[in-house]
Order: sequence, then C-alpha cells, then structure tokens
Amino acid sequence: MSTFMAGRITTALNLALLISPCSAALSQTPPEISQTSHRVRIRIINAQTNKPVANERLNVSLHKDQVGFTLMPTDKNGIIVVNTEDATEMHVLSNFYADCRSRGELYTNYSLATIWSSGITAGNLCSSAKPAPKPGDLILFVIPKTYIPTMGQPPATSFPHSDENPNLH
Repeated sequence: MSTFMAGRITTALNLALLISPCSAALSQTPPEISQTSHRVRIRIINAQTNKPVANERLNVSLHKDQVGFTLMPTDKNGIIVVNTEDATEMHVLSNFYADCRSRGELYTNYSLATIWSSGITAGNLCSSAKPAPKPGDLILFVIPKTYIPTMGQPPATSFPHSDENPNLH
C-alpha cells in the first residue's frame, strides 16, 4: 500500500472517530434540568408568531464571578441549555433580535434558585403571550428587529449651542 493511500485511510478513520461522538450526542435525549444538574433551559420565543427562534445568539452571563459573558446559540427549537456550575444569578440579553422585556427588566439578574423551583417567564411588551414556565425554564420573548415600530420624526428645534442658527444668541 502506498504512503498516500495509508495517509488517506488514516484521515478517514480520524474523521469517523470525530463524527461518531457528535452524532451520538445529537441523538440523546435533552439533559435533565434541575438544581442538582446545575442546568437551566432558556427558551426564546418570537412574540409575534409564538414560535421558537432558532439561531439567535444570546449574551449569557453567570454571576458567580461577574466577568464577561458568553454568546450562546439557540437550537432549532429555540432552546439553550446552560450549565450554571456554582452561579446563583444569570443575566441574559438578546443579540440579533429585539428583546420584548421592559427597559428595567433588561438589566435584571435572574435568580437561579427561582428558575429551578418554579421557572420564570420574562416580561413581554410585544404581545399578550405569557405561557406558564416549567421548573428549570427561563422564557424570553423577542421580535425581529425589522418589526420594531418606528416613531415619527422629532420636532425640529434649534439649540443655543447649535451652529445651525448662529444669530439666535
């Protein structure tokens, strides 16, 4: 057997070894969600269609050390499973979609104990949907940024510090 053929066979075997654990992981049932598993399930729902949002990338920050955040993609069912380790709070911001929470709630740190015991459905200013959460779930509502209602133009004013009307001083 030539060196070239042996190299190709080795490459094929290495690829098979890499792919087989991935396919096994994809076929397994979702991980258990509980305080003992240190996992939380974040569900992202389109507030206009009430359908899951796939391919959103949330900014997730666990507040055990309050350092930085991680971009986490949703799966095809709009779900992210987060391993919370020793954290006690979680902060989440949407990325590619407009968040439907009120401005005050956008900066809320959600208690992981509350999420594990009863679940949390975040505020939803974009529709009347408010499903009951399951223990271990944090439900967030978003809408595509193209659907954000636009307001009319603000009234034109001239400010004293503006260079538009230098003779108004």
